[in-house]
Amino acid sequence: MSENQNLVADPPADVLLPGLDGTNPLGFLAALGTLCVLADADRQAILALAWTAVDGTWVPSIQGFSGGKARLAEALAGQLRCPFPPDEQRDQKRSETQAAHDEKKRELREAVESLKRSGLRGNERRDAEERKLSPIRDRLAKLRGEWLQALRESVPSPELALGKHLNASCPELRETMQLGLDCASAADRVAVDLLSAFGSDACGQAKTGQMQATPFCFTTGSGRQWFLDTVRQLMGQVDANRLENALFLRAEPSDEKLSMRWNPQEDRRYSVMWSDPTASGNEAKTNWALNLLGYRGLQLISSAPTFRGLRTTGWKSDPEPAWRWPIWSGGLRINVIRSLLSHPLLATQASRRDRLFALGVTALFESVRVEVGSPPNCKINFAPACQLA
Repeated sequence: MSENQNLVADPPADVLLPGLDGTNPLGFLAALGTLCVLADADRQAILALAWTAVDGTWVPSIQGFSGGKARLAEALAGQLRCPFPPDEQRDQKRSETQAAHDEKKRELREAVESLKRSGLRGNERRDAEERKLSPIRDRLAKLRGEWLQALRESVPSPELALGKHLNASCPELRETMQLGLDCASAADRVAVDLLSAFGSDACGQAKTGQMQATPFCFTTGSGRQWFLDTVRQLMGQVDANRLENALFLRAEPSDEKLSMRWNPQEDRRYSVMWSDPTASGNEAKTNWALNLLGYRGLQLISSAPTFRGLRTTGWKSDPEPAWRWPIWSGGLRINVIRSLLSHPLLATQASRRDRLFALGVTALFESVRVEVGSPPNCKINFAPACQLA
């Protein structure tokens, strides 16, 4: 073999990811995330995502990647900056400022409840609010600013500086988006893509002024888990070995907590289980690596303001919240997938779905968003998917 031949890199090939199941919302999102992260890691590579029917399900493959399993996992871990190394000093500052903010927030909540019980009305009520609540709110705003600044200095990815949960005010979301735009480029748009998936600064809650969050926000404080804080912790736990096992081995989930709750198997209602879900040793298990990759898949699922409020790609709300996603034949690149996910034919009735096949869509799935209990202590999950086409 000549010297020049020795220098030739491995030719691009299809890399099958048997650990992912396209009929599962988490598996589909993780496939999107895998493609996005690999494309971010190598902007020169021409990568595509395809689906193959294997053992009664749909398994994704990455087309155009040069290298094997270990190399793919290492590329993912490197681009994700996983596991993100802790900085004790910055983490301590973040923890302290967050604790001060949360304590002041609790104080405001108690003051509001006390004022409600006082029975004051009219001018007396307004005077009491001005005297008692305004100083607390002013102090809370200052503490939140200090906490978010400490958070920006300690998080592994810019969009996580929005807070620990998707409950920022619209001005705070706008400020974070502007910071993301200032740092974005044609080669790095991860933060702005994810922020556009979270919500829009043009859509806020009528009473609180908080942002309307993407319907993918399933972790809202129950079990002391929050959407963005869970992602931050996942980035400190996932490594190349976990990524390789998650993508290439089909095994039962074995990790605890730190879940985005997108796997229908984590639904612990009595009606969908063989045994008592509250029994010892019967806690839901998850896969940290798949949850993190699924989070990055949101890069392709943006949200936008409409006259009916926030709308997110693939979601419908009537008669109940549900998300649809397609499975396709042939390899599609990122921009084509982004367009396909938002194609209006995905929302059509069965009589028109035959037109999807002309786009290369071979199957269409839908999973209902199930909410049990009352916020913020409710449990949210996807129901098992049903095939529509």
